[in-house]
Amino acid sequence: MTVVGSWSWGWGTSDLRADELARTYRQLVEKYQRQLEELAVWCEERGLQGQAAETRAWFHPPAGDKIYFPIIPKERGPAVPSPSLSGEEAEWQTRFFRLRRAQAGALFELARRAVRAGRATWAFELLLAALRENPDDEGIRRILGFQLYQGAWRRPYELRRLRAGEIWHEKYGWIPRQHLARYEAGLQPYQGRWLPAAEVQQLRQNIQNGWVVETERYRIVTNHSLEAGVKLAEELDKLYQVWAQLFVRFYVTDAQVLALFDAQSRYSLPPLPRMLVVCFRDQEDFRRSLRNAFPMIDRVNITGVYYGPKRAAYFFWSEPPDWTNIYHEATHQLFAETRRMASNAGKNQNFWVMEGAALYMETLREENGFYVLGGWEAQRLCDARFNLISRGKHIPLDRLVSMGMDQFQSYPELGELYSQCAAVMHFLMHYDLGRYRDAAVRYLDQVYSGRDDLLTLSRLTGKTLSELDHEYQSYMRSGPELVPLEPPAASF
Repeated sequence: MTVVGSWSWGWGTSDLRADELARTYRQLVEKYQRQLEELAVWCEERGLQGQAAETRAWFHPPAGDKIYFPIIPKERGPAVPSPSLSGEEAEWQTRFFRLRRAQAGALFELARRAVRAGRATWAFELLLAALRENPDDEGIRRILGFQLYQGAWRRPYELRRLRAGEIWHEKYGWIPRQHLARYEAGLQPYQGRWLPAAEVQQLRQNIQNGWVVETERYRIVTNHSLEAGVKLAEELDKLYQVWAQLFVRFYVTDAQVLALFDAQSRYSLPPLPRMLVVCFRDQEDFRRSLRNAFPMIDRVNITGVYYGPKRAAYFFWSEPPDWTNIYHEATHQLFAETRRMASNAGKNQNFWVMEGAALYMETLREENGFYVLGGWEAQRLCDARFNLISRGKHIPLDRLVSMGMDQFQSYPELGELYSQCAAVMHFLMHYDLGRYRDAAVRYLDQVYSGRDDLLTLSRLTGKTLSELDHEYQSYMRSGPELVPLEPPAASF
């Protein structure tokens, strides 16, 4: 049994409402862990060893170095208890799901309180935790934009395509259901005709004739293959989903978030713009196509780039794909295109956080039913810790925030600068279980809108830059033993 008392709790702010929310959350988690343990013991007393293990394994405590986003099933849950169970097994399942539904309700109510306290980022984490406990909660599904359709939870975009007779296929994307047999027979459509896939492959070698894969959130154009376009779309949709939940306060107002959580309101967030992504078949095609816009592309190992003037992200396909770089550049695109971006964003100061957020999103991966961000094992974080602890190399925060884009990009040790930006962003997102997380999102909001200055970070956190620097260095030293890693590739 995990000992709850070993966790580091509290947000460390003078805001009494925030302290009260932290205490309430701690009590909820501790109570829930005790209840699950009691149920597990009940199972063991009746010889239900598998059910006892499942009950204990369900508990998922918060982590000081990671954010967990539960992967929520689309299918509506089964009947409880299951018709296939009887006796004590059925009673266990009933008790287990009753505990989960009660915890979901308590977390949902705490999320409402967090919104009213100005903690929108934390509120969405609570909301997702509640949905993990009860995936069929209609109120939470409504907030996240889902509707029930034929036994599954769908977003409006999916509903439109399903009702039009289309299906989503893991290799072919959205296609009319009646066309599936032709695709599986090795045919693909091209300019109104069905041709062998190998012939279509040749006809689509020029990116102007490439495959187009569309989802609710992305339009992918590629001349590599249809399958690559679909895989890229799925990965980017995952990034989009996590980003939209973590940075919700970046692209919506406080009033909009409040309206979402109002039980009497039917307000739903307007859809965000669809992003354009171009994926070339190989690195040579990538370089040849982008040489005019990026003359240095042959001298620097650029594997992807977001190009603001074209409002598009450009990559090339490799095996395995360079997901770290793809997440990085696609994050720049999300921040730039989901709301109005000031022309002077990051030009004079605070450029580091624009890179820091993209570097942080590089850490996205799946672990045991969750999408996960952060972690002490992240390569750039390890590099920054090594530079600080073993080499004594550190850029003070007051200097870091003073750097505009040109000064940042001309820094002589750019790799070390990138690593520290990743580490500072990790600190802001995770220190003291997210003490500065909402402040970090508001900081990005002000930088991208051009309303920032040298003291913006200090004002939003309620700490001087010197105090933050001290906390940052202490946090970096508090991590596990350093493990040397290979230096990361540059991203821009």
